[in-house]
Amino acid sequence: MRILAGHHRGRRLKSPRGTAIRPTLSRIRQALFNILAPRVAGARFLDLYAGTGSIGLEALSRGSREVTLVETDRAAVRVLRENLERLDPEGGRGRLLVLSVHEALGRLHSAGQVFDLIFLDPPYARERESPGREDSRLADLLAPGGLVIWQHGKREHPPDAWSGLEKKRSRTYGETTLSFYAREARHA
Repeated sequence: MRILAGHHRGRRLKSPRGTAIRPTLSRIRQALFNILAPRVAGARFLDLYAGTGSIGLEALSRGSREVTLVETDRAAVRVLRENLERLDPEGGRGRLLVLSVHEALGRLHSAGQVFDLIFLDPPYARERESPGREDSRLADLLAPGGLVIWQHGKREHPPDAWSGLEKKRSRTYGETTLSFYAREARHA
């Protein structure tokens, strides 16, 4: 797996062994970043359920101002640290939170953090639950005009609205769908 574009284009990313972590395929990452292109440079990016970090680190390479990666799986955290150190050796733009998504959202909310782009790729076993049911603070972490991108299986049907967010569009690539959410007008 490699970084597709930006400052670190072509750099290899390590990936943990086994099937517990499923990195986002290159063609889906490419499609995602083609859609997000005008928003990524200078953005504050939050990658929940980061796994290998391929999405957040791609955003870092493409000029995001700050990238926060959230992961709890030990093997993934070990690899994420290595990948982050290689792409952000001075530690100024990327950070790793080894917390559950619920704990991380609480900590970020308490600290008054906001993000322009929030990416969710929950493990298969959790996909049937909307992240909004897990934590209602997600919309509060989204900067005005920001987007939440939820990656899920094409057979899953996420809600049109949850926790102050409404679906704006979805794009399907093979077995994977990317659903894009923004704040509801009354929540903005």
